[in-house]
Amino acid sequence: MRRTFPRQMDSLQAIVAYVREFVARECPAGEAAPDLDLVLEELFTNMVRHGRGGDVEIALERGSGGVVAELREHGAQPFDPTALPELDAESPLPRRRPGGLGLHLVRRLTTAFRYEYRDGVGVTRVVLREPR
Repeated sequence: MRRTFPRQMDSLQAIVAYVREFVARECPAGEAAPDLDLVLEELFTNMVRHGRGGDVEIALERGSGGVVAELREHGAQPFDPTALPELDAESPLPRRRPGGLGLHLVRRLTTAFRYEYRDGVGVTRVVLREPR
């Protein structure tokens, strides 16, 4: 399943509806929905806040290792979210720098988190862990 969404925060509601449609078709128990919602919301929100370019295309599929989500930013500048440092969750709050919690959650909910940039298109691909 593949859909394109305008790069704006108002698209989040349509993305959630897209996830529900996918889950109803591919994951009948619905177990993947909460994690998929969180991961897509975090990645899409970062693209809206920090990215430049056109619409964002989201593809979802059920793979052998779990749900695969791919977000394509057309006309984007390169920005690799996988290169950002890991959050130090053990550090006391006053010593932590702001930001990074969303990507920390993405890393914890996925078995693969990759980024590629080619010909003006940034592609972020994740594989969500199978629910237990």
